[in-house]
Amino acid sequence: MAEKNIRKVTIDELAARAGVGRAKYFRNFSSKEELLTAYLVRRWRAYEEEHHLKELAFSNPERALRYFEFCLSLRAENDLMIEQGYTDAILAAFETIVSDADLGREGSYEAAFLAYGLYGLFVTWARGGWIETPQELAALVSGRMLSGIVG
Repeated sequence: MAEKNIRKVTIDELAARAGVGRAKYFRNFSSKEELLTAYLVRRWRAYEEEHHLKELAFSNPERALRYFEFCLSLRAENDLMIEQGYTDAILAAFETIVSDADLGREGSYEAAFLAYGLYGLFVTWARGGWIETPQELAALVSGRMLSGIVG
């Protein structure tokens, strides 16, 4: 995406760059958006495992902090996705991440509210130039927003 707008990248180029055939790409993904979502979710799951986040309650302030640190760690990728109009891929990743959070509410209004809320905060943060620190955003979310929903 840094070399060429992903809308202009062909499936053949993507498959060749990944070292797979075109058929394998289509067995796993139906669109470039789905590929980007899978990338973000895979990176989140690795980060979540590395930091033992599944052991923390979803409303735990440390989990919120780690979430925003993760987003910031992918700043270059996130900026490219936003710039190139792939924010729906980010939202789909957030929906999966929230569903993975063991809230016991997959498909619920609460899970949707959390996914869309986190997405909204994230996009506002990114479009605003990433001015606030992950600590500031985590305090905002943990202190004011999540406590009444999942606390």
